[in-house]
Amino acid sequence: MIKIRKKNNLRFLSVLLISASISTAEVVPLAIFTGSSDKTLTLPHEQALSFAGEYNFNLLPADPALWQQADSITIALLWPADAPERTGALTWLKDRDHYWHQRLYPEPLKPGVTNLIEVPFNAEATGWHTPGHSLAWHHRILLNPESVGFRVFSDAAYTGKCVLVSATINTRPATNPPAITNTRVLTRNPQALALYEVRFDLPDRYANPFDPQEIDVQAQVITPEGATNLIHGFYYHSHYRLEDELGQPVEPDGRPEWRIRYCPRSTGKHTLTLLAHDKFGVTEQPVTLEFEALAADKGAHNFIQVSSKDPRYFEFADGSLYYPIGHNVRSATDARMDDKFPWKFRPEEGSTAYRRYFKAMEQAGENWAEVWMSAWSLGLEWSEGISGYHGANDYHMGNAWELDRVLDLAEQHRVYVNLVFNYHGRISTWCDPEWHLHPYNKATPGGWLTMPLEFFSDAKAIQLQKNFIRYTQARWGWAPIIFGYELCSEINLTGHESHHKTHFEPSVVEWCRTLGKYIKEIDPYRHLVCAHVSNDYKFLNPAICSMPEMDFNALDAYHHSRPETIIPLLSKTALANTYNKPILITEFGGSPMAAGLEHLVVEQHAAIWSGVCVPLSGTPMFWWWQVIDENNLYPRYTAVKKFMADVDPRDLAAKEVSATLELTNQESADKKILRQFAALCTTSPTEGRGYIYPVVFDRSGAEQPDIKGLTLRVDGVQGGIYRVSFYETEKGEQTRKFDVRSDGETIAIPVPTFKKDCAFKLKCITTIAPKK
Repeated sequence: MIKIRKKNNLRFLSVLLISASISTAEVVPLAIFTGSSDKTLTLPHEQALSFAGEYNFNLLPADPALWQQADSITIALLWPADAPERTGALTWLKDRDHYWHQRLYPEPLKPGVTNLIEVPFNAEATGWHTPGHSLAWHHRILLNPESVGFRVFSDAAYTGKCVLVSATINTRPATNPPAITNTRVLTRNPQALALYEVRFDLPDRYANPFDPQEIDVQAQVITPEGATNLIHGFYYHSHYRLEDELGQPVEPDGRPEWRIRYCPRSTGKHTLTLLAHDKFGVTEQPVTLEFEALAADKGAHNFIQVSSKDPRYFEFADGSLYYPIGHNVRSATDARMDDKFPWKFRPEEGSTAYRRYFKAMEQAGENWAEVWMSAWSLGLEWSEGISGYHGANDYHMGNAWELDRVLDLAEQHRVYVNLVFNYHGRISTWCDPEWHLHPYNKATPGGWLTMPLEFFSDAKAIQLQKNFIRYTQARWGWAPIIFGYELCSEINLTGHESHHKTHFEPSVVEWCRTLGKYIKEIDPYRHLVCAHVSNDYKFLNPAICSMPEMDFNALDAYHHSRPETIIPLLSKTALANTYNKPILITEFGGSPMAAGLEHLVVEQHAAIWSGVCVPLSGTPMFWWWQVIDENNLYPRYTAVKKFMADVDPRDLAAKEVSATLELTNQESADKKILRQFAALCTTSPTEGRGYIYPVVFDRSGAEQPDIKGLTLRVDGVQGGIYRVSFYETEKGEQTRKFDVRSDGETIAIPVPTFKKDCAFKLKCITTIAPKK
């Protein structure tokens, strides 16, 4: 149901009022020059003509911003009396993205008289055609157009002269507050934990619809419980994808519009009131929508939070466990793959690669991935030079549409996404440097910063990051499939000094606090927030790790040693988590510049198995996603998923404990085996899980001999009867299950015969009181 309210309710509008002087309509002369010369013509101007063919005249105002104020343009053209009868004229505009728009003058030019060619130029103008594309005429195509002009043409032979008398822009200033029109609910049957979406129109007069100082759209939602949620509207432009052997370009479609997206979290009646505010005032007739949210689908995605049972882990909003199992899929491709692994041809691939990635991840049992909003993939804001980008605070609508599709795929395949806003290179002059291209850098058009560290302290830069976050939250924050927001990846590699400690700068710490706080102010769904650190746990900054604005701590686990090094590195990372928060490794795999394929294959296996057996908050994320995809390493996650299926690690008493291997029979066993294998284990007093692994993994690929004659001694358990189960690590299948008695503190477990490595779980089924 849609209602129009005739009385404003401004209590929930927290906007900065903008004073405005209302200008009057003006007639502004246009400069004219021909395509073959940059010299402006003095009007009236006599121009020689030679047909058959066409003749073009370029139009240029004194200030390009005048195009956005234009209501129409008028061209006075004295056409020769002996000119062909059916001579045509059209006006064209080639916009900043190189799309062509043209409007044909409806009548042939009249010979012997001055023709007044009136061309509507306002956003609502009709009659403009777009040959070769489906982008409709609208206000923002008038932003810095590549060229504007008019053309006269004829198929008949003729030589003569015409006179250009004048050319003017006629402006019509806006004066009324923004009206909300053409409101339509796009969600047919609203449900809890699902998208409720509304489209609507506002006056198409905003040069920058991404700046809430220019146009602020907000909606107040009253829930069935009486709570109030404040959400924001966002500017939306539909696109479509062309897929053929030449590529997968994304093209704009039709006119832009505005949308509101909301996720009800309970059933029952919701009331949504929609208002807009610009320099001319506030919507005089707010729109009120009422909808009934039905029960959520069985298995609907839910929002993720830090566990209330054990803050080292995560859970869904209903209290059930969420344990992340997955790997990084930063973007469709990584340019370093061709350098490190050149033996395979890799065709250029866009975001449609996520169809394959997320499908394979779901089939393997993975439920977690990381996706970057980068300059080359899914980013919103960057400098001109890459198609679709136009500098600071001017967002790439094609990439926004693509991110819609990527998150749709994530939802379809139940892969929760850690969404990364910034990455080190764009704010760095020394590590993967892109600062020279950053739209805030004064070396780029419209930029104003000199050094990359100013990104973290400059008031304007911080405000534009808030604008970016607000748009991101408005468009995608409704989605439970978003695991969390990462403010910056490898934040310690930003700046201009290569000491890897930029994140200790007070400005960087305060930037994390400011933006983290801002997200919590505007996000009714309470998405998790973090900042990410490169290298390893030794580079964590306690000031960032401990601040309440950061919900979890994310970091790398890179090293420059043999692949087995990852196992103690993961153990030490878990031990370094003294912040009463989850800790997640979102990148690992050799050094930051990779390693050989054999190394990576060994390390990935060792990491995901040891990672689930130490108190980390989820499996570590392998960085080299194309290695997984090209070598079909997905089934390894299936094995880990099976192993963890009945494990709930949320237990404040659980910790990594001493786990040592002994010879079951000291006389007959080969003592070298104790130097060849090691174990790790996490236990509480009543249950545990662990991993037995070779100190050096076999590289030959040959059949491995049976490993037998070992006993595992685990500390930290209470007295009782324990059910112990062992698992092989290729498929995660259980190989043995038996009961073992512990008289308290330690338990000695006979290890069944295994090959290469194995995992185990123990659970107390009967307690035994300690002996007095």
